[in-house]
Amino acid sequence: MSHTASAMGRRWSFSVGTVKGTAVRIHATFFLLLLWVGVSGWLSGGPSAALHIVVLICLVFFCVVLHEFGHIFAARKFGVNTPEVVLLPIGGVSRLERIPDEPRAEFVIAIAGPLVTLAIAIGLLLVLGRMPSPNEIEQGAGVQGLVAQLAYINLVLFLFNLIPAFPMDGGRVLRAGLASWLGHSQGTRVAAGIGQVCAVLLGVAGLFSNNIILVLIAVFIYFAAGSENGIVALRDITAGKTARESMIDNFVRLHSTDPVATAASALVHADQREFPVVDDQGRMSGFLTRDGIIRALAGPGPDTPIARVMEDIQEVSQWTRMDDIIPLLASGTKAVGVAGDDGRCLGYITWENLMEELLIARALKHRTPAGFPARAQPGH
Repeated sequence: MSHTASAMGRRWSFSVGTVKGTAVRIHATFFLLLLWVGVSGWLSGGPSAALHIVVLICLVFFCVVLHEFGHIFAARKFGVNTPEVVLLPIGGVSRLERIPDEPRAEFVIAIAGPLVTLAIAIGLLLVLGRMPSPNEIEQGAGVQGLVAQLAYINLVLFLFNLIPAFPMDGGRVLRAGLASWLGHSQGTRVAAGIGQVCAVLLGVAGLFSNNIILVLIAVFIYFAAGSENGIVALRDITAGKTARESMIDNFVRLHSTDPVATAASALVHADQREFPVVDDQGRMSGFLTRDGIIRALAGPGPDTPIARVMEDIQEVSQWTRMDDIIPLLASGTKAVGVAGDDGRCLGYITWENLMEELLIARALKHRTPAGFPARAQPGH
């Protein structure tokens, strides 16, 4: 399973290496999965069964990594980089910087992962020399049984990933086809709706089969589809706009040499939950959030210079297109600083202020036109 830029998998994960510029990260819950299947195997068949199931799960997730790199290398052909891929118990999440609007490019990127999975399955079947028997798949005795099980699982994953549950691979293939016909925005809305229906069906199937992993996948798909739909809606209302037109420009600035106590006072007296930090020349040097202020007060203390506890912030020009900024925020970046032509901080953009812009745009779109006669009431 593969998805685009999403911050949900990065918390509680750590890097295990980098391949061609893409960090491979493992989420801590993956080890809970290994513990669970290991204990279950031990209880049902002793230490040999536990070892077998743990090795099988590790090999399956190695195949998942190869699947994700199918997407990653295909994306690079279209100039899209992938900073990281995160392994979760429900599959792999590759954080592409963006998904190309061109339907052909999205189709190639989306289908590349399942094709890698299919190639792995075919390769394992060639090694096995035949289709595995139901007994081999169920028992998995010895190396030959392990190969049979791995081939079968990859075939199932190939078919599962083709389910048109956007934003899974099959859903992205569907969106690419719809986009070529309806346009990117409308194609995404239709694909997201279909994806959420598929998620509900998968969730029901998971509940009836007592499959918690399937239920988790269904929940992930449902909310991810809604998130993708929201991103497209944002792109629609900010189309053609620059950073200057959507930035927050009425705000309290903190200075990097100020103590954390100054930030705490600003948090109490200003209507802000995040603060750009500037240097003596007014250039953006960092960013400090409410949580960061609280942590600093409880840790280093109120007299600590803000420069020691502030976070890095990505900065763009005031003329940068919002189309280029939305993917940054959607990927989990807390804020984007906006600089003027002289390099001084003009403002900043957060996901929350873009959501407010979206709400305002929707309210204006659905308002009753001025002067439109009220609907007559029955009996009048």
